Amino acid sequence: MPFHPDERAVVKERIRLDKANPNVLRNEITVIDNALTRPWTVTRSYRRERDYRWSEYVCAANNQHVVIGKEDYFLSADGLLMPVRKDQKPPDLRHFDRARQ
Repeated sequence: MPFHPDERAVVKERIRLDKANPNVLRNEITVIDNALTRPWTVTRSYRRERDYRWSEYVCAANNQHVVIGKEDYFLSADGLLMPVRKDQKPPDLRHFDRARQ
């Protein structure tokens, strides 16, 4: 969510178990920011799974991250390398072949 550039956003969270059903967790989030006309509030509910079985999930098939040296980049939809951190330097292109036109 884009917030105001003055960086004065306030995010309040209230996390509690539902009194009527202890297997339900309620999370009420309120955002107060100068980019909004009034405070924005949303409530999310999460149900507890008591007999949950962990299973392995391999996400390599849809992994859009590229590691070059010790730096991590994101591959955008148009095939360009994008930084994953603020002020991250671009990759050293000396290690790549020039694109053919």
